[in-house]
Amino acid sequence: MSSKDEIIRQWRHFSWNDELKKVLGKNVELVETQVECLKNSREKTSIWKLVVTDGMESIPIVLKIYKPPLKENHTVEMNMYQKANKALFEFMPQVYWIEPNVNAVEIWMFIEYVKPLRGQIKLAPKHFDNIIPTLAKFHATTFDNRIMQHGDIFDAWLPYYDSRSMALERSSHIEKTKEYLDLAMKDPSLRGLVEPSYKVIQHILQKGPIFFPEMLESGQSLIHGDLHFHNISCQNASENQDWRIRFVDWESAKYAPGWFDLVVLVEILIDFRKDWQKDAEDIRKHCTHLYTQEMKKHGITFQTDTLQLLKMTYLQRTLEKRLLNHLRRVLRGEKSILLERYLEKTMTWGIELGLY
Repeated sequence: MSSKDEIIRQWRHFSWNDELKKVLGKNVELVETQVECLKNSREKTSIWKLVVTDGMESIPIVLKIYKPPLKENHTVEMNMYQKANKALFEFMPQVYWIEPNVNAVEIWMFIEYVKPLRGQIKLAPKHFDNIIPTLAKFHATTFDNRIMQHGDIFDAWLPYYDSRSMALERSSHIEKTKEYLDLAMKDPSLRGLVEPSYKVIQHILQKGPIFFPEMLESGQSLIHGDLHFHNISCQNASENQDWRIRFVDWESAKYAPGWFDLVVLVEILIDFRKDWQKDAEDIRKHCTHLYTQEMKKHGITFQTDTLQLLKMTYLQRTLEKRLLNHLRRVLRGEKSILLERYLEKTMTWGIELGLY
């Protein structure tokens, strides 16, 4: 997409030292030897870590580059940083400024650098106690009617989970899932994995696209939508200090049940961490209890058992799209750690929650 040399050239051309002076209140220079590419995604976006200095202190900043035509998720992220940041500044890195016409078409966004949590700690279940209170406070800010306080911010650009367009998308994905289950049954290398749950899951899929109305009835808020470990940052993960959590990469933000964030943060991590799985029920019980207590501090309570809400939302997420994604993956000859877990937990939790 862009190169180190291109970034240096544009920095000089636009005199971005002057822009940073407005933000930081002091003269700084780009350290041209410390321009580092963090991520390059399909020629549409790239993320860079830059370093500026005032001669005494080194200050890292993040540069995210978007190349039009923008996808919907890129528009959502830009609006989150540019508009929603005003209401959610304590949960997001600060946006320094946005340069809309680099190379005539590209959008370059300069953001505060907050250290990724990954690399600061070796994540253990106890660390959820440092993350979940911030997540609950974030959800509570826009829970149900509270989002109306920010009506001037969250207009037509914000996806709504219960919108007609997203409902049609879910229905389409579910029909595709049925097709891919059939294809997996015809694949000799996959039939043994899929066959034990095939008939039950095909039966369950007929009940969609919303498998658990209780999930929607429990309330909705602005959610991050992709809250895995990589998207959580804080300046200092010392055991003895407030982590001051910030969430990054807002491309999947939407108005939806907050339990989707809990599923990605807690339950999908359990799926990946085999060393956690023997204690899985204790971990998820603790996390749902903590989230419930934190939401209660913000005046929000749930009528449905919250452990069940977590499991319902996990199955909803699995059946509406994730099972399809991982079936596609394995049918292409790629590996999937999660497919077996999805099948197994759909069977186990499906009967527990009355899906069959």
